[in-house]
Amino acid sequence: MPTSSLVLDESGAQFASQTLMAELPYRSLKTCLADLRRVVEMQDWSSPACSLLLAGDKTAMTSSLALAKKVGKPSLVIVVGIGGSSLGAKAVADACLGPHHNLLNPKQQLLFADTVDGPAMDALLRIARSHLQSSGHVVINVISKSGATLETAANFEILRSGLSTLKTKGKLTIVATTDEGSALESLARRRGYATLSIPQNVGGRYSVFSSVGLFPLALMGVDLKALLSGAQSMRARCLSDDLAKNPAAQLAALVHAHAQAGRRIHDHFIFSQSLVGAGHWYRQLMGESVGKEQDQSGMVVRAGITPTVSAGTVDLHSMAQLYLGGPDDKFYRFISVARPSADPKTPRDEELEQLVPHASGQKMSSLMDAILYGTQSAFAAKNLPYVDLRLPDTSERSIGALLQMEMIEMMLLAYLMNVNAFDQPAVEAYKKETRRILAER
Repeated sequence: MPTSSLVLDESGAQFASQTLMAELPYRSLKTCLADLRRVVEMQDWSSPACSLLLAGDKTAMTSSLALAKKVGKPSLVIVVGIGGSSLGAKAVADACLGPHHNLLNPKQQLLFADTVDGPAMDALLRIARSHLQSSGHVVINVISKSGATLETAANFEILRSGLSTLKTKGKLTIVATTDEGSALESLARRRGYATLSIPQNVGGRYSVFSSVGLFPLALMGVDLKALLSGAQSMRARCLSDDLAKNPAAQLAALVHAHAQAGRRIHDHFIFSQSLVGAGHWYRQLMGESVGKEQDQSGMVVRAGITPTVSAGTVDLHSMAQLYLGGPDDKFYRFISVARPSADPKTPRDEELEQLVPHASGQKMSSLMDAILYGTQSAFAAKNLPYVDLRLPDTSERSIGALLQMEMIEMMLLAYLMNVNAFDQPAVEAYKKETRRILAER
């Protein structure tokens, strides 16, 4: 199968190899696309695909912006959530604010409490106490659809109890984002916390454009209008029957075809530190959406494609040997940025030139591009398949388009694999056993 190139910009997406287009399962994809368009046209919030409505619905954006304005500008935001309750906001923040935004702007930090790890929680408590003792404003945004997620509940209570009794000039605000009528909403109302709602049928991994992602991003100054505008524009492209210009359909068909050929590992090879968080977000999206024991008819199939994330150029020095010399069981998605937000240049230095010829006087983007294209040339020489995805920049509009495209891609991929893109029944197995072990102690 030929290597393919896909560019996410306003002019449309076109594959370098038109021969591939003949291989796309047109009829099957068009049936699914018609169903997804119907959800949007009918504004069907009862559908499990109703996350498609979020990009064009102003309810979550309006409520998130209004509450963010009321809360004010905090010095520290702690998102207490796990999986879909945190990965989307982190992906957008890292892309739009930069991967080191917390260090560059210590007076406005965004941190995540997403696992029950003692040292990590102790460090978060120390950081939050430092903000409060310095007259800062700390916002805890606890996010859980049901409120019954063990990790989230435990982390939230540790932070709340450890901070609410402090006598300082700082300010502590708690906001709960949850389903209407959930146990967490009831708790929040009893304690007087502000609340934001999640649409009932929007699952966690599809919730980034709901208040789950929008509220903490609004507190950090991310342009929500641009984010949703990019998503809405991409939604129109990805629901189109013109598959030659539909990037989600093309990607779904590619991933599916390679999985059928035995390449059941799909690696996001990301040549931008700002987008590594988006790779981790996609990992959950794919893992939970297509990793299923049963197909739509109830037959046991144990379907799935394993998503992995590689960071260029770091993982060229840790994984390239395996990728280039190991088994041909992977399909790669190279992701890069055409116009990075900053582009320093190496100094013109004779000693540097002697160490590494042609390295002096080069922009970072030129070095990264040379490494990226060199890597792709090496992959092509080994006949290792990949798609080349290039974003114009890491603006809110571009990252909104990327996330929306990949969510629709996953719905289409699940359709091709004949599995349910929206449920996650196997996740309950570890939760059930965890509750049993805790009850026995």
